[in-house]
Amino acid sequence: MKELLELCFKFKFRELFYSPTENEFIKFFRYCFIGGIAFVVDYGVFAAVSFPLPDTSLSIAFATVMGFIFGLITNFALSKLVVFTQKAKTNSTAAEFLAYAVIGVVGCGLTVILMLIAVKFINKYIAKAVVQIIVLFYNYITRKILLYSGGKD
Repeated sequence: MKELLELCFKFKFRELFYSPTENEFIKFFRYCFIGGIAFVVDYGVFAAVSFPLPDTSLSIAFATVMGFIFGLITNFALSKLVVFTQKAKTNSTAAEFLAYAVIGVVGCGLTVILMLIAVKFINKYIAKAVVQIIVLFYNYITRKILLYSGGKD
């Protein structure tokens, strides 16, 4: 944590975002940052698809899945550049993306379920933000353990 804070306060952005590191706090910070970018893509697609549709369970689920697809592609591409730089437990990029996507699909299912529950209590746009924060932890931990643990840079 000390190294992460030091890099932030000294504005050492190359080391913070791109230089190789084994520091899990820095990796999680990067994942959150990349996740933020992917969230903007996901949320933008969700809002664009959701806005003209009626507020039904089907339209909310559809908009959530559409946002997920675009967010997943963004997250995978950027995470490979700055977070999960080590070799995955798979033999090819296609297999790695497939495993990444399967973990993401479970996260998407979790997102849809939580969205359908949350919209009963709060606005769908606020619900989307809250649910994504919860699912962020699931995605990072699961990908780290199942796909990238033990891999070499």
